[in-house]
Amino acid sequence: MLAAAARPPHEILRAVDAAAIAAIVFGVLVVGSLAFLALRALSLWRAIKAARSRVAESLETLAAEGERISAALAAMPQRQAELQSALAVLQVRVAVARRLADFASDAAAALRAPLRYLGG
Repeated sequence: MLAAAARPPHEILRAVDAAAIAAIVFGVLVVGSLAFLALRALSLWRAIKAARSRVAESLETLAAEGERISAALAAMPQRQAELQSALAVLQVRVAVARRLADFASDAAAALRAPLRYLGG
């Protein structure tokens, strides 16, 4: 203890100054690190907020697409019945057109028949 009391005052001030400077440097480093951490956390929060809004928009788009597909699937049996009836009507019309073509061919042959006798 006597040795500490025997130290000159400027050495004691140097030790106090060194401790104070070390505390100030430590405080600045801690505050700087906390500020950097706060800025990075704010950046992360903004990125998460933007990603959440993009995901929400994508989910709305997917939900709308799912509803559209669901409606199309629900209408499919009705549409299939409509297509089957339209196909049946078309097949009847084709049969009628073939029959008319046969009649037209027979009529043309009948009109040309006299020409066979005249032409030789």
